[in-house]
Amino acid sequence: MDATGHIATVRQAPQTRARPHGVALRLLALGGSALAWLAMVAIVASVLVLNARESVRHETQAAFRLANAFATLRLPTSFARRDMMAEAASIAADIESQRHVAAELRDATGRPVPLRLPPQPPPDAAPRWFAALIRPEPLSDLIPIAQYPNVLGVLEIRADPRDEIAEAWADFRRILAMLAVTALAAIGVTMAITGLVLRRLGLLGAALARMRAGDLDHPAPQTGLSELAALSDGVNALAAHLARERAENRRLQGRMMTLAEAERARIASDLHDGIGPQIFALQAAVGQAEDRARDLPDPALSAALAAVSRHAGAIRQSARAAIDDLRLTPAGDAGLAEMLQELLIEFSDIAPQVEIMLDAAPDLPEPDEAGQIALYRFVRESVLNALRHAGPDSIRVGLALRGGALVASVSDDGSGPAPASRRGLGQSGMRDRASALGGRYLPPHREGALTLTEFHLPCPPDQGPAR
Repeated sequence: MDATGHIATVRQAPQTRARPHGVALRLLALGGSALAWLAMVAIVASVLVLNARESVRHETQAAFRLANAFATLRLPTSFARRDMMAEAASIAADIESQRHVAAELRDATGRPVPLRLPPQPPPDAAPRWFAALIRPEPLSDLIPIAQYPNVLGVLEIRADPRDEIAEAWADFRRILAMLAVTALAAIGVTMAITGLVLRRLGLLGAALARMRAGDLDHPAPQTGLSELAALSDGVNALAAHLARERAENRRLQGRMMTLAEAERARIASDLHDGIGPQIFALQAAVGQAEDRARDLPDPALSAALAAVSRHAGAIRQSARAAIDDLRLTPAGDAGLAEMLQELLIEFSDIAPQVEIMLDAAPDLPEPDEAGQIALYRFVRESVLNALRHAGPDSIRVGLALRGGALVASVSDDGSGPAPASRRGLGQSGMRDRASALGGRYLPPHREGALTLTEFHLPCPPDQGPAR
């Protein structure tokens, strides 16, 4: 089992779009502005109605008192020898032509007496509901028209607030129109400010989304709003802290991988130095016993010794394979491309019928020790899996720089990758190595007639090409 398979790594779960909770800020701002406007309209309308009612009451009362006094002073006494009804008709016409009052002259039988009135435009009528709200209590007075000893008729004077109500309605409509314009302007300004804040919050949300996706190199922009400056600084501080922690975590995980590789090398050395000589001695002893057994007429003993010799050889081959798998070769100061070239030469000696090629781009950055080990192990296990299970005619190993990452790829024209249920611990180990180093592992998959697998290792931005 690969030692790095024990390294604990955090795998990112598939990101799903979270459903928004609560009320949207735009809707809240719009609803709040509309409710505030409605409340203001209700308050202003109530104040306007109360003021208009008082104004109409005072105006009509004053006009009624003046009309009553005017009629009383101008009407001749009942002992005067004048045409009383003509005088009363003239007074009624004068009163009728005035604002806020009306007059009606009736004869002794109660029939109205026609008045000579100048043509007047009809007053603008206010809605009934508005007139009902501000109409004052009705005022009227009856003045008898008499010429001693007879009563000739009666002059009725009434308060008529219709024109005053019409003026109040006109003022009310103008003020409501101004309120509507003001409310629309206020709502527009509120929504514009809300949109500005939401755009700034969207920038911070995008920065947090990048952080959640693992991109810690792009700080959150300054929004230009002092209230959000602290939030932007907090997001950037969090990103910097996460970047430091991630770098430290990768350094420690790389160190653990390096130590694990060193432990593998030590185990391989112990196996080579301890078990190797013992297996060689066992084979030598079995060879001597076989030489002695040839002189003895015992076929069963010869067969048993031959079986022991075969098993000892198989154990030696298994131990050698285990040692080769544990030991990372070649060592020293060789670069990654040189290590992979020598590895493929070894595979070509093992499987000469398969064409194995290395396609490495020039001037590639050289990864650190942990990255070098991870890429070497990836190529070795991928090529070995292709030889063991796919039966290919050709295998191509690629090493290139793509999108700021060093990409190692292995493709073959064999029978294809194994089903997911049959994939062993090797792929889990490679996935763990990639996650520990901040990279990405693509398991074997079919692309046309080829089976392709890749290992993406991010390169530090300040790392130049290998010399």
